[in-house]
Amino acid sequence: MTEPLQDVQPFTLSTQAFLILCRLMDGCYDDLREQENTRDLIESIADILLAGVQKLEEQEQKPRTVTFPLSLPQSFFLRRLVAEMVARMPEEQNEKTAKWLQECLTVLSGGGHGQAAQT
Repeated sequence: MTEPLQDVQPFTLSTQAFLILCRLMDGCYDDLREQENTRDLIESIADILLAGVQKLEEQEQKPRTVTFPLSLPQSFFLRRLVAEMVARMPEEQNEKTAKWLQECLTVLSGGGHGQAAQT
């Protein structure tokens, strides 16, 4: 990543919301990576999320929240991706999944500050 350190903010999500965000990104990764103008951005986001998942796997007792760093372009991109997913979600979609996606949207929109929803 080439972003200056001061442009990176910590974002905190409940562990389940973080894993849903990772699953969403994983589901679109190949298609998004094909777009040359966003390839570096997509790869940098994937690296950050993968590092978070690896850290979770290493911990014997799973934490209730996960904090991870994102630059402004990274958080903006993820916010747009989550917002698009929320907009496309059918009414009958799993209520918990919708709640976790909404948590992602709220945290990514608020600059990463505030409390993550408890699950």
